[in-house]
Amino acid sequence: MNIPVSVIGGYLGAGKTTLLNRLLADPQGVRLAVVVNDFGSVNIDAALIANREGETISLTNGCVCCSIGDNLALALHDLAERPNGPEHIVIEASGVADPARIADYAASHPRLFLDGIIVVADAETVRTRVHDKYVGDLVRSQLETADLVVLSKVDLIDAAAFRQVRAWIAAEMPGARIVAAPRAGQVADLLLSGATGYAALSRPRADGEHARQFATWSFVHRQMLDGDALRTAVAALPPAVVRAKGIVRLVEAPERRFVLQLVGRRWSLEPEPVGTQDALASDPSVIVCIGLADQLEPEGLDALFASTPVAALPGAVRDLLQGEATT
Repeated sequence: MNIPVSVIGGYLGAGKTTLLNRLLADPQGVRLAVVVNDFGSVNIDAALIANREGETISLTNGCVCCSIGDNLALALHDLAERPNGPEHIVIEASGVADPARIADYAASHPRLFLDGIIVVADAETVRTRVHDKYVGDLVRSQLETADLVVLSKVDLIDAAAFRQVRAWIAAEMPGARIVAAPRAGQVADLLLSGATGYAALSRPRADGEHARQFATWSFVHRQMLDGDALRTAVAALPPAVVRAKGIVRLVEAPERRFVLQLVGRRWSLEPEPVGTQDALASDPSVIVCIGLADQLEPEGLDALFASTPVAALPGAVRDLLQGEATT
């Protein structure tokens, strides 16, 4: 199985480690590997630690924390080669690093692929930082590389100030997907792909604070989908959609299923890894979008995806499906 890699970047003190701590607190059943510069800042509950060996801490929930050490590529290679290894890898970039350069390491092993770059920005100070003559260019470049911008420390500003900073980032970085820092239990919904399969699509929840900030929209269809129409629809998703995932069947390759992943502005539609699960002719196409509750428009999404199902299948495809159904 290929392993998605997420990079969490942002300037010093923005709240990257806080986001990681929330993720480790509730990885929602995903075997997670978190790669950090220093164990000292990661607050791991002692009750979660199964054992520690050198630069790796194994947790009782199946996750591991690894120190980058001297070579990030070697650390990622080790994780990718482990039997029963992680289902998702998250790298915390240094506060003065370019997240895009860190993200390049996702190509350092054939089993790894980049799932997204998440940049954490301090909602109270980010505009001041961008205009600082010493660090402004760095902070701006970090934001510009982001597939998803997470605004932290929103409790230190009022609602009007939050709207202003969100509008400012949207204007400065057109097309940026922007969310307030999620709480534990919400982080995995937004950041992790995890294992493929229909069970993974049921992961989004809508309770408490999560329901107030996020909403979900689902698309389920038993007809084959037009691959070109689907790609056009995904590329046109509005900025309110910050996460999407799905398992679909396309008329262009009816014998396989395809996995859709979107984090912010970055998305992919790739064949499901061979051997993940047997595809059946009766399998529906399922897509789940997670978006900002005050901006997500279900009617617009319905219209966007309305042209994706194929009403009449080509004869060869129909024969193939009928053959599957009888085996």
